[in-house]
Amino acid sequence: MGLKSPCEEVALKVLPMIRGELARELVERGLSKKEVAEILGVTVAAISQYTKGKRGVLKDERIRENIKDLAEEIVSGKIKGDDLSRKICEICGMIRKNAEQS
Repeated sequence: MGLKSPCEEVALKVLPMIRGELARELVERGLSKKEVAEILGVTVAAISQYTKGKRGVLKDERIRENIKDLAEEIVSGKIKGDDLSRKICEICGMIRKNAEQS
């Protein structure tokens, strides 16, 4: 297999970690799996896997705190749409930066 671009790494590893953590946070805050799937643009089956910890497990506590804050903003209606996408990109950048420093 050839060299993977940074975007491929993000799509395969980083985004599932962010989505998984965010899905678990949103379900814990009372949103249905269907609502979370719609917000994150994935299937309900994917949300089920995320909430069971079968995919998208994030271990960095600082990043998890950022995702908890983001979940609270989503639930309160303070962030959605393009702003949500930008925030996910910021979190992705933090994860990638941490990986580069390790």
